[in-house]
Amino acid sequence: MTVLSEVLLVAAPAALATACTATWYCHRSAVRATTALQLLRQQYEGLAGEVKFRDQEAGHLAAVRLPSLVASPTGELTQAGPLLHPHLATTTFGRAIQAVLRQNSAFVADVETRTEKSAHAQLKAILAPLAAQAARQQSAMVQLLGHSADEEVLGHGFAVDHGVTLLVQRLQIIGVLAGQEVGTRRPDTPVMDVLAGATSRVQDYQRVKITNRNGDWVRGPAAEPVAVALAELLENGVRHSTPGSPVSMWCAPARGGVNVIVDSAGPMLDAAGYERAAAVLPGAHRIPFTALGPQLGLAAVGALARRSGFQVWLDPQQTQGVRAVLHLPSRLLLSAPVPDEPQHHGHIADVTAAGTTSASRMASLSNGVRSLSRARLPEERGAAHTDSGGRHAERDSRGRK
Repeated sequence: MTVLSEVLLVAAPAALATACTATWYCHRSAVRATTALQLLRQQYEGLAGEVKFRDQEAGHLAAVRLPSLVASPTGELTQAGPLLHPHLATTTFGRAIQAVLRQNSAFVADVETRTEKSAHAQLKAILAPLAAQAARQQSAMVQLLGHSADEEVLGHGFAVDHGVTLLVQRLQIIGVLAGQEVGTRRPDTPVMDVLAGATSRVQDYQRVKITNRNGDWVRGPAAEPVAVALAELLENGVRHSTPGSPVSMWCAPARGGVNVIVDSAGPMLDAAGYERAAAVLPGAHRIPFTALGPQLGLAAVGALARRSGFQVWLDPQQTQGVRAVLHLPSRLLLSAPVPDEPQHHGHIADVTAAGTTSASRMASLSNGVRSLSRARLPEERGAAHTDSGGRHAERDSRGRK
């Protein structure tokens, strides 16, 4: 018994030590397993969050970014907006998203370019017969008015001819937006003739007042584009000013050229109106037809300015009404006619698709009609109005043109 007791006393501590060691190892294993499980759980949650972020990013791409890109007139990548989760930009997924957007941007730009080219070609095809018909109409009016001595016929004829002139102006504006060139084969023309020609292309031209004179000449290639642009600025001034109020047009010396200023009285433009005008009048970029909106005329003026080398802007500092400024740089001006070249001054030419000008069209008309008007209405000789062909259409006592 004594020996057994001694054996038990010796074995008990060893067993206890072994049990403690086993318990310690089991605890360490449990701790490691718990830590690993927590890490796995965190990794799972992180991966689940990334999958959620990428799902949201894919949904944002389909629902917001791609539609915004497609709806953009230019297809610029910036129109699609930023990533919903910016931290994805450096990931393979984020780079793939941007690659998809770049491909779609290029596709949209290509479709827009092809659509614009097709629209331009179609518009030119439509405008050509219309311009030719307008030319035939003007020719018929010359024949009618040149052989008529009836005052009433003359009055109605002038009204019809003026209406055709307005139609030609609108066709020119649309043609400019379609990429057509406005007549550039005109001779050098006095600034005052260009202003008078622009006035004749306005519906309510009686309200336009040219308040001073200028002795410069506009170089031939720029004369018609300047006349078309001024006519559009005058038309806008007449249309958007107080009814019955005058629309003044005058010239002012400016550094490096001459400013032609159009002042209209009426309500001021709001900030958005000036912002839209500032976007299209410089003509820095061709604006797609789908993005023109109500700025059809101003966009055409901007295109003419870009092509011909003059500048146009609206003056936001004007305190009453709206002021438009057309700046003619010195390179487009002459102080005297070019010598040794035949000039046909005193008449503003409307270039038509048939290749004729209203200088010759209206020269004979003016000679016959003005002599008839002077014979019958001597008291109204001073009330003449100069129109696009240099004609002076005198109004009788009943107010007919």
